[in-house]
Amino acid sequence: HYHSMDEFSHYDLLEVSTGRKVAEGHKASFCLEDTTCDFGHLKRYACTSHTQGLSPGCYDTYNADIDCQWIDITDIKPGNYILKLVVNPKFLVLESDFTNNVVRCNIHYTGRFVTTNNCKLAQ
Repeated sequence: HYHSMDEFSHYDLLEVSTGRKVAEGHKASFCLEDTTCDFGHLKRYACTSHTQGLSPGCYDTYNADIDCQWIDITDIKPGNYILKLVVNPKFLVLESDFTNNVVRCNIHYTGRFVTTNNCKLAQ
């Protein structure tokens, strides 16, 4: 199957105190389509080679069990981290506003579980 791009989003796991990257991951995009739309918004794009895209008020949702959408934390010590998520990192998708493409979240890793909170738009 084709991919619409090799890196639709990029994930960095950062140390809280230094900002040093300790792990990273990315999500390849199989296709861009309007999977779900908010009330009042219509689906315009589908997963074909000629009609890919995302409409305003719509979302492209992937199941959690699809490959290439995680960070390998096998060798990461338990503690507090920051997750930095960048959507469209290479600006390959045309957007009216790129200022909402970066999110930072607080991560707490116990060695068995990860909890996320305080996610905010960032630069």
